[in-house]
Amino acid sequence: MRPRLHLAWLLTLFVVCSANVSDAGDDAFKVIVSPKNPASSIDRDFLRDAYLKRIAEWPDGKAIRPIDLSSRFPARDRFTQDILKKTPGQLKNYWNQQIFSGKGTPPPEASSTSDIIDYVLANPGAVGYLPAGTDPGGAKVVRVD
Repeated sequence: MRPRLHLAWLLTLFVVCSANVSDAGDDAFKVIVSPKNPASSIDRDFLRDAYLKRIAEWPDGKAIRPIDLSSRFPARDRFTQDILKKTPGQLKNYWNQQIFSGKGTPPPEASSTSDIIDYVLANPGAVGYLPAGTDPGGAKVVRVD
């Protein structure tokens, strides 16, 4: 590569990487539960199993009721990758297989953050997630371990 082209390539790479770093917070999320839920933290594997409906109850016996954000929120992709350990396409395939085999259906999908908060507040066993900068209203934010 000629020096001038090499420099142009490095500058382009720097600009792309800088843009990604500045946008890194847009897809961050926080997990919320009902204020009636005694949990202050949730194990990452437990949360994954709850969202994939591999488990159905909290340790206290209450039914787990997960809710997803709509796919228009960048936080959903981050949650899917960080917690569920799947790409959006893999998650879609997972639920298609579950539905086709009669094993289950995906969590309901909320079109707004206020819908997530309302659902969590109305259902003591609910768990949801919000973009990191969103006010959780009366819902309780829990740490993910």
